[in-house]
Amino acid sequence: MIKLKDILEESIIGDKIKCDNCGWSWKIIDGGNDLYMCHKCGHNNTPKLTEKDQIVQTEDPKKIKKLRIIFANDTKIEKALSGLFIRLGLVTKTFTSIADAIDYVLELRKAGVSNLQELVIGSHGTKTGTKLVGSAAKDQTVGRDFEYEDGSKKWHNYDEALLIACRDLISPSTNVFFTACYGADQLNILVHAANILGTTVYGAAGVSAPGLNRILNKFSKKIFKCKPADEGLSNDVYLEKQICSNTNSPIRWLRVKA
Repeated sequence: MIKLKDILEESIIGDKIKCDNCGWSWKIIDGGNDLYMCHKCGHNNTPKLTEKDQIVQTEDPKKIKKLRIIFANDTKIEKALSGLFIRLGLVTKTFTSIADAIDYVLELRKAGVSNLQELVIGSHGTKTGTKLVGSAAKDQTVGRDFEYEDGSKKWHNYDEALLIACRDLISPSTNVFFTACYGADQLNILVHAANILGTTVYGAAGVSAPGLNRILNKFSKKIFKCKPADEGLSNDVYLEKQICSNTNSPIRWLRVKA
């Protein structure tokens, strides 16, 4: 289970919030809309963002610099955490369906979003490391006709369609990072994503959690980057040919001070 103490200071205890003023604590899932408002003494415990220069959310989509799409399971705790991540500015938007995420990205594309500094796609992976994108709706195995700007159409699975939809939002200098659990255990999957996007991509091996500084720091030695190349090779070959390499994450998450 994701623990907010990994991104917030000591006012967060596991899945609870502790009031800085009176010491009373309550569960995150019971916080309602005013998650950080103490219902006992009325003190506002909302964390303050310490980095204002990162534009993850804005009323003008064209000003978005860092797009962070996160998929959450349809559970009470994950819904609460997803809402919290959005309110804190850690992510741009959360989804339970890949199809909905694709529609959102296409709307951004129509609004003129381009040349992102950062693209992060966070979702639940698989223990075998064969999926970078997964959702509560489990629609990553479903296909659709994806329409290109020139009017042509081609059939893609939803996981590929999301990446293809993102292509016009990024440039070769965009940092692309996948937080799917075990996403970099099979480097061929990262290479596949790199080929679709046409640029180098990063992913975490082992368990990952989107939006958490401490998690990314903890697994910094398990983060790999891969560039476009032939697919179907073994991890050892990708590393030997330096198509993929062990590296640090290029993603700098917003730091939050309680």
